[in-house]
Amino acid sequence: MNNTATIHSRAWYGDEELTLNFPNGWEVEILGPKDGPALSDAQLAQAFAEPIGTPRIAAMANGKKSAAIIVDDLSRPTPAATVIPFLLRELTEAGVPKSEIRFVVGGGSHRPLTDAEAAKKVGTDVAAEYEVTSHNFMAGDLRALGSLDNGLPIYLNRVVADADFKICLGGIYPHGAVGFGGGAKLVVPGIAGFATMFYFHSFSPSRGHAVIERKGSEPDHRDFAEAVARKLGLDVIANVVLNSRREICGLFVGDFVQAHRKGAHFALDTYGTVIPETSRKETDLVVLNCYPLDADAIQTGKALWAPRYFEKAWTMALNPASDGICYHGLFDQVDYARFRQQREGKTQPELPAPQLGRQAQLHVWSEHFGVDDFYKKHPDALLFRDLAQLIQLFAEKLPADAKVAVLPAAGIQVLAEDN
Repeated sequence: MNNTATIHSRAWYGDEELTLNFPNGWEVEILGPKDGPALSDAQLAQAFAEPIGTPRIAAMANGKKSAAIIVDDLSRPTPAATVIPFLLRELTEAGVPKSEIRFVVGGGSHRPLTDAEAAKKVGTDVAAEYEVTSHNFMAGDLRALGSLDNGLPIYLNRVVADADFKICLGGIYPHGAVGFGGGAKLVVPGIAGFATMFYFHSFSPSRGHAVIERKGSEPDHRDFAEAVARKLGLDVIANVVLNSRREICGLFVGDFVQAHRKGAHFALDTYGTVIPETSRKETDLVVLNCYPLDADAIQTGKALWAPRYFEKAWTMALNPASDGICYHGLFDQVDYARFRQQREGKTQPELPAPQLGRQAQLHVWSEHFGVDDFYKKHPDALLFRDLAQLIQLFAEKLPADAKVAVLPAAGIQVLAEDN
C-alpha cells in the first residue's frame, strides 16, 4: 500500500519535485492526465516546417521590415524560450532585420515583468539581444483600430499594431471564458487597452471551461477575440500543449483559428483525466496540485473543478503562489504602480491557529499567498503555511485507512469519461 505521492511544484521558481507523505495505512492514488512525451528538437522544427493553414513563416514574413512576437507572462507555464530559437530562425531566413524584431509580454491587465522575469520567459540570450517590453493596458499610446459590430472598441499595443508581421506565442490551457487559452487570446485581452478589455469582459458571454467550439449561435469571448485579431492582422501563432512535467508535448504553428483548434483538440485529449467510480465514492481526501499554474496566486481557482466529482472527500489545494503578488489590474481597477504604492508599509494580518474547517471548505497550502489577499479571494477557505502540519491535521480527522486522490496537475486537467 502506497502512502506517498511525488508531484511537481513551483513552476518558474525551481520546478521541483515535492513528496507528500501521508500516514502509514493510508492509500494514495494518483489521478493524472493522459499526458504525453516531450517533443524533441526535430519534432519542434517539424511543426514550423509544416504549419497548419498557412505557408511557412519564412515565406510569409519574406520582405517584412519588422516583426512583433507576443508571449504570455509567468502566470502561464509556457516555456517560450524553448520555442523562440525556432521562430527566430524562420524570421532570419525571411530577412527580417534582427534590430526590428521585438517581443511584447501580452499579460492583459496583469503586472509587468521585471527584467529577470522576462529573461525567464524568453531566455537570457534573447532578453539580452532583443527588445522585450510588457504590455501596459492603461498606456496612453495604444493604437485605435475602430470597433466591432457589437460596439467593442479596439485599442491595442502600439509595438504590435505597428509591426509588419505579428506572431502570438503562447499555450493552450483550459479556460472558462474562451474554452482554451492560446490563439487570439494573446491579442484580447493580452495586448488590449482598458476600454477594450472592460467591454470584452462585461458584455461578451463565455464559451465555457474546456469547450472548443461555440455552443449556439450567439458570439462569445473566443469569437470576439478572433474578430479583433483579424482587424489587427495577426499573421500566425505558435501554441504549445504541455504535459504534467511542464514539457512541450504538442506544438501547433499556423493560422490563428485552424492551428488553435487542432491544438485544443490535442490538449483536451492530453489533459483528459479519468476519475474511476470507486474513487468518486470512496476517496476521503482530494489533493489538488495547482502546478503548472502555481506561480500566480490568482490561478488557484483553475484547479478547483474536481471536488464536485467526489461524494464525501475533504479538499486540499497546493499552490505555493511563488510570485507572491495578487494583482489583476482590470478587476482591482488600479494600475500596477498605484497598487504597489498602496501596498507599501501595509502589514499583513497573522494567520489564525491552524485547524481544519468543515468538510465542504477548501484547505489551501501556500508559501507566498498573502493572508489578506487570500481571504478576499477565497473568503470561505482556509490558508496554511506548513504542509506537514496540514497533513497531520487531516491524519487526526480521517480514518486510519483513509483513501487519498492526488491530481498532480489539477490546473490543466480536464475530466474525461470513464470507459
